[in-house]
Amino acid sequence: MLFRTLHRLGVPSDIAYGAGVLSILGAIAAWAIRNEKNAANAERLGIFIGLWAPTFMIIGSGLQQQETQHGMASRPLESATRTVEGLADSGRQRVEAARS
Repeated sequence: MLFRTLHRLGVPSDIAYGAGVLSILGAIAAWAIRNEKNAANAERLGIFIGLWAPTFMIIGSGLQQQETQHGMASRPLESATRTVEGLADSGRQRVEAARS
């Protein structure tokens, strides 16, 4: 239900995956910037922020399955994805031609 709703709203899986990575980086930053006066609080905050990462990754995976089954919900995103895939394919062909 959540994945279908987010897919219909046009949320791409990359956003959820990016949020997971940012959660990991935020946890590391919260832990690294702690002061000695409140070290325990900073460590707990880092753990709390780090616990979000698996949730975002699961949401990203569910959205990616929706995208695979139903295509992108947003026409501009679908068009941009096709363009990028086309550019990647032409780049691969050029590399293969250069190797031959």
